[in-house]
This record gives sequence, structure tokens and C-alpha cells, in this order.
Amino acid sequence: MKGFVLALALMSVTALQSQDRLEPYMERTEEDGLTRVFYEQELWRLLNPNNAEWGVLRDIELMTESSLTYDAETHSLVFTEIEGILWSIVRDAASKRIEKGNHVWFKDRKKVKRSYKAPGTKSISLAIPDGMASKLKSLWLAAASTPAKNDLNLLGGVNWTFFADRQKAEGKGGEIRDWVRVPRLCALASNLIKAVQEQDSNMLMQLEPEIDELHRMFMNKE
Repeated sequence: MKGFVLALALMSVTALQSQDRLEPYMERTEEDGLTRVFYEQELWRLLNPNNAEWGVLRDIELMTESSLTYDAETHSLVFTEIEGILWSIVRDAASKRIEKGNHVWFKDRKKVKRSYKAPGTKSISLAIPDGMASKLKSLWLAAASTPAKNDLNLLGGVNWTFFADRQKAEGKGGEIRDWVRVPRLCALASNLIKAVQEQDSNMLMQLEPEIDELHRMFMNKE
């Protein structure tokens, strides 16, 4: 019994440690099928139209996809949201719906339907001091450039894809503990989005201590 309890404890520690690092971002290939490849292409095209230096894509299950990026020309954080659920729109254009009895599945087409029309997007921005923007980019790069394979298969929830200088890595939110970096990083991204949505510069500045603390934590490569 003691051995079983110890094993569970070790599993819990391992799981928490694995959540302390972002996961490697897996680029879609032809083996993943047309729908997934086309979805990935459209996701980045629509949510990072100006090829921002750094930012994060947010994908909430069964909800519209969005992003937070930095516009170096206007020195602003930009929140961009797709008008509609991109996955559903892309799936309808790149696959066929097949029904047999009570079973329904989708089969990839050979190519995307000519009638496909990309959904629109809407954006809102908030100016950010250059010093804070520099700290955020450094934090994003430290987090995205040191991913580790996560042993957990977490289903549902919110997926975050952080990117900086062509480095990409993924993470999920969840219960926040002082020493677990990834949930705190996801919470920071969520709060940055909220500040932009509410056009609240004071809220933005109040996040600076957390930015500094997370930067110190992620610069520790362990």
C-alpha cells in the first residue's frame, strides 16, 4: 500500500513538473490530413497578419479563436478575434460529412472547396511602454525556446501557443501554484488580453511585477 501511495505521489510530482514547461509545437504535415493542415495555415494567417515579433494564439474549445500580438510600428498590444469558429468553417470546406446510421464522421477532400470564404476578424489595440514590451518579448522567448515534452494528455480547456522570433511552444492553463510557471504564464496572457479589451492602461501596468517574476522564473533553464 505504501508503495502504491509513493507511486501516486511521484506521478503527481512528475505531472506538476511537466506542466512547468511549455510543450514543443508540432507543425502539421500532409500525414495529418488536409483539414488540419489548412486549419493551421488559416489560423496563423488570420491571427498573425503582420507577422508580429511575438505573441500568443488562444484556442478555446468550441469557441472562436483569438490572439494577442505586439505591433512594433504602433508600439501596441493587439487583440484579434475571428468572427466565427474557424475550425468549423475550415472543416466544412476541407472535408465531407459522412453519416451512416447513428455514426457521423468527416473525410478529407482532395482539395479545399472553391466556395471557401475566410471568416473576418476584429481587432482592438492598447499602447504599451517600450520597456514593458521588451520585457514581455524576452519572457515569451525564454518560455517558447525551452519546451519539454509533457506526459499528460489534457483534454478540453484553453490551448495557448506562444511564439517569439520563430520559436513556438504550447501550454494549457489550470490551477495556479506559485512555483508552476505555465499556468501563471497563461494567466498573464489572459490578463493582458483583458487589459486590451477593457482599454485599461492601469491594469496593464499593474501586471509588470508578475512579468518580472515570470521572466526570472523562465530564465532559469531547469
